Amino acid sequence: MRRELADVWIYFADTSCRGYSPLYDRICRAVAANDDVLDLIGEAPRRGHQPNVLLGAVHYLLLGGLDHRLAAVYAGTSEADPGPLFIDVCLTHRAEVLELLATRHTNTNEVGRSAILGPALTEVAARCGEPLGLVDVGCSAGANMYCDRYHLDYGANGSTGPADAAVRIACEVIGGHPPLAPMLPAIAARIGIDRDPVDLTDDDNIRWQLACVWPDTGRLPRTRRALEEVRRAPPPIVRGDAVEAVGDVVASLPAEATAVVTTTWAIAYLPPARRIEFRDALAAASRDRTVAWVSAESAGVIEFFGHTAAPADANGMEASVLGLALFRGEQVEAEVLAFVHPHGSWIEWLG
Repeated sequence: MRRELADVWIYFADTSCRGYSPLYDRICRAVAANDDVLDLIGEAPRRGHQPNVLLGAVHYLLLGGLDHRLAAVYAGTSEADPGPLFIDVCLTHRAEVLELLATRHTNTNEVGRSAILGPALTEVAARCGEPLGLVDVGCSAGANMYCDRYHLDYGANGSTGPADAAVRIACEVIGGHPPLAPMLPAIAARIGIDRDPVDLTDDDNIRWQLACVWPDTGRLPRTRRALEEVRRAPPPIVRGDAVEAVGDVVASLPAEATAVVTTTWAIAYLPPARRIEFRDALAAASRDRTVAWVSAESAGVIEFFGHTAAPADANGMEASVLGLALFRGEQVEAEVLAFVHPHGSWIEWLG
């Protein structure tokens, strides 16, 4: 068990953290080398074995006011080695950490992903018309459903969204020419689907959402602002299974709206057979209207793009695949639109 868990943490460091989050890269390698922490993880339910859950658990304790030297490292005011400090939090607060590993799971609202959704929605509107009816599957608290309210900055390539938006997201264009418009297409309706929607009236839930944000990547302030915006005007979210709920939700959209179903790093959590059933549910829903499916997942997760070999960036992080599938009754057209960073920090447009 220890060896398997250590390998998971090294893999996570190599493929997700290296060159992007030096803080978590160092912590992951420290965890992989510490038998006591690996044993602690091994006591948790299997879903608590994911590195993101333990990383979130420790961050959650610090956000709750835990007096520990690691807090200054997370705040960027100390250059102490975070590895031993993280180990110390885990072992000196073992019971609290185990409780979090047993009861929490990654359920994040990475609003940086709005920057890769933006060009995809513009592309859908150009092909199918607007307004759009947005259905976000695996939406958590629903922050990305308000992507049209954020300022999306693509550097020299231009920007999209209100210039005075409280939430501002920078995305580097490393290749191609993503379709950028001054504003995103009109959205006539937005509905989320999630097994476990986040209740933003509960401060503890907000704290966990923030705890899932990596402290040294500059994403925490914008996540706070995005959650505040959603909290002021929560979008409707259907509690339910993705496969079972999506057809009825698509059917409920206004007749004049182009149905757009978005899944961002959510389908990977479904078993392979359920992924096929989800695809079939979209196909069934398209008997009455065109359904556009915008997906962003690791290479190989979506069957339409299983042949796509995603490149690695300069730091060795494997790109994710931004895909578009248009369902029209019995017909489906699918293509890769772009390679993207999992948190939306860069995009290479192909479409």
